[in-house]
Amino acid sequence: MKAGKTTHGGAGRGQGRKPIEAGQESVTVNMRLSGRQRDKLQRLGGAPWVREKIDKAKEPKG
Repeated sequence: MKAGKTTHGGAGRGQGRKPIEAGQESVTVNMRLSGRQRDKLQRLGGAPWVREKIDKAKEPKG
């Protein structure tokens, strides 16, 4: 093994998934879909499309 500084390994600044919105932590949600539904979801815009629909939806009365 060579002595001296290596150029790999260890933590790096700016690594990891970036937040969806500044200051808000995101959570992972799993859904069961058929293959056709998954393909259609991707064509509709994937996760950003789902987030937009949730944000625009009215809360149910009750």
